[in-house]
Amino acid sequence: MFDRNLMKLAGMKGVMMALVVLALLQAGAIAGQAWALSTAVAALWAGAGVHEQATTIAAFFACFAFHRLLVFAQETMLDRYSCERAVQLHGQVLERSFDVDARISETLGAASVATTASQGIDDVQTYLRIIPPKIIGMAAISLPLLACAFSADWPSGIILAVMLPVIMFFMILLGRQARDRAERQYAVYNRLSNHFLDTLRGLDAIVAAGAVHQAEDDVFRTSENLRRATVRTLVTATLSSAVLDLCATFGVAAVAMMLAFRLMDGSVDLATGLFALILAPEYFAPIRSFASDFHASLDGKNALAAVLDIVSADGGQASGIDDAAGKGAVHGDAAESRDAIVLNDVCYEYAGSDEPAVRNISLAIAPGERVALVGRSGSGKSTLAGLMSGLLQPVSGSVQARLPVHFVPQNPYIFRGTLADNMRFYYPEATLEEVQRVAQVVGLSELVSELPGGLDARIGEGERGLSGGQAHRVALARILLDPQPRILVFDEPTAHLDIETELEMKQHLLPLLQGRTVVFATHRMHWLADMDRVCVIEDGRLVESGRPADLAQQGRFLASLAEGGDVA
Repeated sequence: MFDRNLMKLAGMKGVMMALVVLALLQAGAIAGQAWALSTAVAALWAGAGVHEQATTIAAFFACFAFHRLLVFAQETMLDRYSCERAVQLHGQVLERSFDVDARISETLGAASVATTASQGIDDVQTYLRIIPPKIIGMAAISLPLLACAFSADWPSGIILAVMLPVIMFFMILLGRQARDRAERQYAVYNRLSNHFLDTLRGLDAIVAAGAVHQAEDDVFRTSENLRRATVRTLVTATLSSAVLDLCATFGVAAVAMMLAFRLMDGSVDLATGLFALILAPEYFAPIRSFASDFHASLDGKNALAAVLDIVSADGGQASGIDDAAGKGAVHGDAAESRDAIVLNDVCYEYAGSDEPAVRNISLAIAPGERVALVGRSGSGKSTLAGLMSGLLQPVSGSVQARLPVHFVPQNPYIFRGTLADNMRFYYPEATLEEVQRVAQVVGLSELVSELPGGLDARIGEGERGLSGGQAHRVALARILLDPQPRILVFDEPTAHLDIETELEMKQHLLPLLQGRTVVFATHRMHWLADMDRVCVIEDGRLVESGRPADLAQQGRFLASLAEGGDVA
């Protein structure tokens, strides 16, 4: 069960080469032990004195010590390597989840990503520590010992050689079934993690809707599915281990019985028979060792695949978001200012999708310009906003902007902490008066008055939950508190608000946007009159761009959106 993903890890080729050398040396040490022990026992059986076999006995202990030293060196190397790779992969998973492509959590599920970053990394570390030497050992230890058995007693070598394809057959047969069940169990486990987290996030809404019992039934049903999948996987893995172990036992027993009959008829001497008999269990030892950790290998393999899926998720090339001031990568008149956003022939495609979400868009946004992105649902507005904010990186083309860019997504994340701390996320230095003022601007005053403790009330995971509209207000408060950023990107920031609340917030929000570069993805028509430019997105393409008044009179695509109710 060699996992090709192992070779994708940094330094694994060097580790594999070192393991091969150490395994070959271990095979030599084992053969030396077998020769010394069989020779000494045969001589003592024949009546020789212990002092006459002192050299042979010393050779046995020397080979034994050398073997243990090699095992220690192997374990030390793998402990160090697995720890280094685990730390590295853990950092890459967190970086990919938060800094490079925030859509990974949406695609795979936040709970699945969190589980992979914690327990998954632990499984990978265990996998890297125990599986590579077992895989190498089945070839680099067993095959040299088989050659030694043939050279000493060819009938014993034939028995050992015949058992090898039998064991391999059962390994392949049972391994495929165990692998399929382990993959299904891992998928059910991720589904339970995501389902449970979603239930916790929506607990207030579930209670308000009186759907507590239904939610309990859903969690119980999902957990039962995981229990059954886990039991089936354990049964298959245990059966696989038992079958492999039984085959190895039969092989050793066959060699022992054959040697017993041949010793009785005198066709083999005692020293040779003991040598072959000692080699037989050592020949099967790597296979037994692999079988004993068969389930751990399945867990580790699935965890490694999940980690690499996150780490190697398509995040574009180095031509993604650049610091324009530091790299001079901005081109065009609008790009001469540090506040400009410039897109050059940008394309983006989600993993598993057959069609690009954004196709060959080039766009220059001047400093201080306010641009609205409009289009039907699924047209690519949110993807384009994600590209401009730096949360997504293009598969081709480039996006340049002065970092950081403050972004208000469709689904803002609320951190565990006080309401005030959540609002101060971008600007921890904000005073209480500033927080109170912004809370009133974004319509959080009613929530503050309802919460015990007001702005000091704890919210987020494990604490008081917020509705979608309340979370959006907190996200708006974060960017309005910070006086520094000059570029703001909004992705449907008022989608969860009723029209009356939205219009009230708009009166307070528009003055705060003065002098800043703003990108505003929306489907509400009343925002367009307050923008300097409107960009219409259709099937991932920029099909129309111009001043709101011009497009209102001449814009064919914008008119069709309004007539179809896609822009209200």
